[in-house]
Amino acid sequence: MSGLLKTTPAGGIEAMQHINRDVIKTQFVAGILSIALFSALFAIYSVTVFEGAALTTLILAPIVYLPSVFLMTMFGNVPMNNKLERLDHSTAEAEAYWAEYSRKWTRLNHLRSLGSILTAGLYIIAAITLITSGQV
Repeated sequence: MSGLLKTTPAGGIEAMQHINRDVIKTQFVAGILSIALFSALFAIYSVTVFEGAALTTLILAPIVYLPSVFLMTMFGNVPMNNKLERLDHSTAEAEAYWAEYSRKWTRLNHLRSLGSILTAGLYIIAAITLITSGQV
């Protein structure tokens, strides 16, 4: 986002509109949906198979991921992207929205990144715990 803010608002908006269109065509959407589904299903499965600290981290991972990454994306970033897409990048309305959009979008993206890092950390801890406890 910082690179987009170094150009004119119209240039940043137009570039972000192109980025958002490309993201929809990539594996990002499938990835975020798959991780949400499989992390929740694996947590449910884990209750029947694992125990102790490993089980705790395997349950915590989707508890962190779902609100901080999946829900924040679906109910935060995506609606903002959709609104940005509907605007003509060269209008005063778009420029006014860009100031709000870039600030909020960046904050949400930082929170999503933190949620992803925490989730990955929990899965790493779970894997180490499962191995050292002899559960796998």
